[in-house]
Amino acid sequence: MKALLVGSSKADPQPIERLLRDQCSDVTVVPALEVAAASSAGTGIAVLVSSEDEQDFASIMAACRALRSAADGGPVVLALAATPEHVEVLCDEGVDDFMLWPGNESLFTSRVGLLFRRVAQRKKDAVRAAMLGDALRHAERSEQRFRHLAESSTEILARFSPGGVRLYISPACRTVLGYEPDELLGSSILDILHPSDVSKLLEALGALDAGAQVAGAIIRLQRKDGEYAWLETISRPVRDPRTDVIEELVTVSRDITQMIHAEQEKLEAEARLAVIDAIPDPLSVEDDTGRITIANRAFCALLGRSREEVLGQSADALKPAPKGGRPDRWPQTGDEREVTLTAPDGSRRVLAEKRALLAVRKEERLLVSVLRDITEQRQREAEARLATAAALSAGVSHEINNPLSYLIGNIKFVAEALGATKSADVAKALEEAASGAKRIATIVRDMRILGEASRGTPARTNIKRVVEAAVLLTSGAIETRARLSSEVADVPLVAGEPARVALALVDVLLRTVRALPEGDPKANEVRVVLAPAGEDMVCLEVSGSGRGAEPGAEAGLSLSESIVSAHGGRIDVESAPGRGTRLRLMFPVAG
Repeated sequence: MKALLVGSSKADPQPIERLLRDQCSDVTVVPALEVAAASSAGTGIAVLVSSEDEQDFASIMAACRALRSAADGGPVVLALAATPEHVEVLCDEGVDDFMLWPGNESLFTSRVGLLFRRVAQRKKDAVRAAMLGDALRHAERSEQRFRHLAESSTEILARFSPGGVRLYISPACRTVLGYEPDELLGSSILDILHPSDVSKLLEALGALDAGAQVAGAIIRLQRKDGEYAWLETISRPVRDPRTDVIEELVTVSRDITQMIHAEQEKLEAEARLAVIDAIPDPLSVEDDTGRITIANRAFCALLGRSREEVLGQSADALKPAPKGGRPDRWPQTGDEREVTLTAPDGSRRVLAEKRALLAVRKEERLLVSVLRDITEQRQREAEARLATAAALSAGVSHEINNPLSYLIGNIKFVAEALGATKSADVAKALEEAASGAKRIATIVRDMRILGEASRGTPARTNIKRVVEAAVLLTSGAIETRARLSSEVADVPLVAGEPARVALALVDVLLRTVRALPEGDPKANEVRVVLAPAGEDMVCLEVSGSGRGAEPGAEAGLSLSESIVSAHGGRIDVESAPGRGTRLRLMFPVAG
């Protein structure tokens, strides 16, 4: 350690120098008049030696002031004065220690040793002070960074005492909880914690007490408006480095209220969907724009589409239309109607649709539609009607056949008996009666086809004869609405029971004519064409056309379609507004 010895002009510093060098190898001797603030740079201790002379003492005083004005505070100063008065003045100048000199050398040596230790301690204190200053500045910067981060974050950052009292909370609490930070400072977290979540908080605190470095929980805090906000909270402890005791808790809380509500709404929607999926009948709901917002599994299966392909689509494009177009899509009350639909497997289905209008809000309406497949019911009803007609036709033809035979025979007998004697009018009358009787016989014969069974195995049908019979039986109904034209070619026998094939043809012809508008029969036409379709098929084409003709003949074809498909055939439909409907019945040639 360095020492500085400052002597006045009339003082003798040599004894002091010798004593200093015994304790310090680096001793610099400087006259009092040459001492400046820079002279003490790096010096640990300065010894000032003066004489009794007042002018000489004044130079020592000046040297003392110079040392005290050093930028680093100067060295530790030991003043050796010749009189008590000089000692008092030096003390007023702030010297660190003093002695009367000449004096006891042992005492001087002790004083110097103590001052060197004081210098060493001062250096240690300076190092500690510098370290403490750095730590405080670092802590201040950390605190500033923490507050800057906290105040700019959308998440709530908070500090709590070990007992759960808020020491700090970031401004994000305004947005999430509706409180000002000052309103929550000093309060306990339990004050606004949902009672059901207390156990979650205690569990997290228990984990931190057990040594965990982080603990998380999803809790609810009550907002200022009384509602609860869902928060995902992560807690970290601040521990005393010596005792490892928790001094503070720092928490970061993220608002997940919207996410929780969205999950709850999703679960509720899935529950509602499970309920409507349990309904066996196809169900759908349309919004104000006519788009489907809800569809159960049965409805999607009916269309052969996934739920994703159905939702949001136009109901007019997906749902089957009733005969005659769509009525008011917003019925004032519930209504029920029949519609037809081509199923994914190509079959034609008849459906009963029930619709109900729901007023959800003042200006929002929903249309609920429930479809029920009545295809088999309509088939059974149609088959029952046609079976009744077949039985009636067979009975009527049987009852008419016997008297008709008498009538035809008697007409022939009368004509032969009169011979050439009959007049022209009588001859004409007999001829017309015979012609009418033969027509009745033809009708009776064709009616019997409805109850006729095939004699072959497998069943086969002369479809040309069946077509001619069906046209004859329905000609009366057709001619009330349209002109009838036919083109029947010779074709091979087809597979199928004659009676059932005839029933299908009669059903198709009657539905075709009912689809035509009433009015002038000359304005409409029903055309029947029978022709081969390749080597293995026979095609019967039935079309209805005319002014204002609308699609509709295909409605309710389930019976005919089931009969034709049962014999290995199919029905193809072409419909166009204003042009009517064309049906092609394809029958396989009998093997």
